[in-house]
Amino acid sequence: MRFLIVLLLLFAFSSCVTHKRSFVKGNEDFVVELKRSSSRGGLIDIALQGVVLGATYLVEQNSQSLVSSYVQSVSINDYYNNFTGDIEKTYNEIHIKKYSKPIKIDQKEYVENLLETEYTSIPKTRGENSYLELNEIIRDEQDDLLNFHAVIGILSDPENPGVSRLSFNELFILFSKTKVYQDENLNAKISILVEGEWRNQDGTPNKGTLIEQEYVFKDLKYGYGNQINEPILSPWYYDIPIYSDLEDVSSYGVLQVSIQLEEYEGKKSKYVNKLPDLLSKNKSSIIKQGNSIIEKIID
Repeated sequence: MRFLIVLLLLFAFSSCVTHKRSFVKGNEDFVVELKRSSSRGGLIDIALQGVVLGATYLVEQNSQSLVSSYVQSVSINDYYNNFTGDIEKTYNEIHIKKYSKPIKIDQKEYVENLLETEYTSIPKTRGENSYLELNEIIRDEQDDLLNFHAVIGILSDPENPGVSRLSFNELFILFSKTKVYQDENLNAKISILVEGEWRNQDGTPNKGTLIEQEYVFKDLKYGYGNQINEPILSPWYYDIPIYSDLEDVSSYGVLQVSIQLEEYEGKKSKYVNKLPDLLSKNKSSIIKQGNSIIEKIID
């Protein structure tokens, strides 16, 4: 009997140990980028940080680090181009990145060595992780480390580039500021709001929401493995209109992409049953207003 009690106590103690890749306290930078497509017109395949409009970043402190939330927006004014003679999208991917500068030296050294060791063991072939270089993961100049990376493609209908859909292709979680116990995995919710501005054929300005989409991921694993087995496709939606009488315009169309990322721990979080439902009901306000609405929800 005494032996059984000891075993139960040891199990309870071990199950409460924090995952070594979680609860890495540090200053974080949440970035949303739009990536240009390579085309016959010679556009360079680069990541472009657009104009940030009302961007906010927050981490919820009242949940004992079991919940973290981040908000960021990016805007561009050349969504379409006709450099090749045909109108096509200038940008075809949304990249979501989160960088961390760990405060504790021992944690930073542990995570940095772990990321470098694991990276060197990955086969460098086309496909998974081929787009990530080690200097993008461990940024010596900025003295920080990549801990979250996601890629969402913007697909065009072959018959009409003004009809589009989102394709969630890649998601990597290398470590987290959010606390996760060793017998649990990280959960995440990504909300995306895509808005457009354009002029009607008569010249009058117009704007509207193109698509709102929400992705919920459970039991995410830390490491370089892509969490997306198959691309997650959204429904087709009407994009910024394309008019055939715009031959004299080389580029046009204002696009704003707003992203909110919520990371939360599994069953042990006292917010895990409450927070996602609240976020779903308030996601538009959260994306547009930032941390003020989060504070109201949690309070």
